[in-house]
Amino acid sequence: MILKTTACTLALLAAAATALAENVDLVTLPRRAAVQLTIYNSEDLTLVKETRLVTLKQGPNRLQFSWAGTLIDPTSVTFRAVDHADEVELADTVFPGQKPQHLIWNIESAYEGQVLVEVTYFTSGLTWSMDYVAIVDPAEQAMQFRGYVRVFNNSGEDYENAEVRLIVGTINLVEKIADLARRRGLRTEDLGRDETRRLNRAVMSEAIDRAGLAMDPPPPPPRACPPDPGPSSRRGSASTSCSPSRAPRPSPTAGASGCGPSRPTT
Repeated sequence: MILKTTACTLALLAAAATALAENVDLVTLPRRAAVQLTIYNSEDLTLVKETRLVTLKQGPNRLQFSWAGTLIDPTSVTFRAVDHADEVELADTVFPGQKPQHLIWNIESAYEGQVLVEVTYFTSGLTWSMDYVAIVDPAEQAMQFRGYVRVFNNSGEDYENAEVRLIVGTINLVEKIADLARRRGLRTEDLGRDETRRLNRAVMSEAIDRAGLAMDPPPPPPRACPPDPGPSSRRGSASTSCSPSRAPRPSPTAGASGCGPSRPTT
């Protein structure tokens, strides 16, 4: 559990189409359903993915997100509906001038009820260190080797019961940003500060996602077909479908847990 002063809050503002923003009802959201942290030590950067259950009304809804007192990068915050994705649409994102360190998502919903949503963003201030302890038995015939991870949270936010993934290595940002810019039809010499920042975050997100996928367990092997009983036994029997058994492809990080260092990523 990673504890720090809670500063990031979400609030749902449900309003009729004709209601003024200052007259809408404010509903405090429940606690996070789940939160995942992917900590990139060498860049002092953490990708946060959190899920929450929100109650939406049919029609326009307004969802407020605050990062006051935290190191969250507001330009990296994204929102998407996990449930009823075809009925919930993000219309736009507004940064109200009268409420610093807040943003408001204007959402159009054809569904009424609870919806699971995912909010992702980058933050800083989360780091980790690894310690190893080796214990040899008195006969010096066997050794027990253990690794311990310490996670330090100076992000200004409290992430209780988080799933933590730890990434090692470095990213060649200059080359990766140039490659991403070319893929988007942009010239690096024409990039402004804001566009460079967006590409920087996109490169980091891609690298962290690839590292996270490498730590996911491999899918189970397909069910093996039973031995063929022969033509006489097949008469009148119900047909079943199965796939030839194949050995599963080994995971690139076999034996690594979700809380251990992954392979270096570039």
